[in-house]
Amino acid sequence: MQQHTYTLDHWEDRSGHRLTWKFGYRGTAGEFGRIEVVYPARRHGDCHVTEVSGDTVPATAFSGWAYGRKPSLHMGQLSVGREGIRLKRNRWAQTRAGRALRMQIAGREYRYRATSARHHDRALIRNGVEIRISRHGRGARKKVTFTVLGPADATDLALAAVMCGVNTRNLTRGGAVRAFFNRSLNWLEVSQ
Repeated sequence: MQQHTYTLDHWEDRSGHRLTWKFGYRGTAGEFGRIEVVYPARRHGDCHVTEVSGDTVPATAFSGWAYGRKPSLHMGQLSVGREGIRLKRNRWAQTRAGRALRMQIAGREYRYRATSARHHDRALIRNGVEIRISRHGRGARKKVTFTVLGPADATDLALAAVMCGVNTRNLTRGGAVRAFFNRSLNWLEVSQ
């Protein structure tokens, strides 16, 4: 089985007002060329949008309820090219495999799931292809590494890249509990 590894470096643009700050990852992924992830690329009220662009990858965007700088899975919407993609997940499942985010794009079934209890390791899986995503480092040395197993195409890589700019902590039971308490505390602050 073929295997390739690509690394994207973290970047920040903190010019202007803090509501206009941008963050993300960028780099070159072999034959796929340049890839850039931007979050929040846009804001719509309480929703943030993460966008992916590049030389060969299709324009991909994920929008969802704002959680920090990234959109969360809550009220999440995904588009690849100009096509809206339906997202499904079982938020009550007890296992990481059961909590996976499921989507169907161009006739292919994908699962995006946590591969560890922490939020650093994820995997995008479809029939014959697996892209393992690992975030590591701190501050200016933050990076995301894609380990591609199988014959991945540009759509596979775009999906993996956009999910790096999404808060996916709800894919683990512990992350879902932390997110629930954080949302509850935020709602309490707003109502006071």
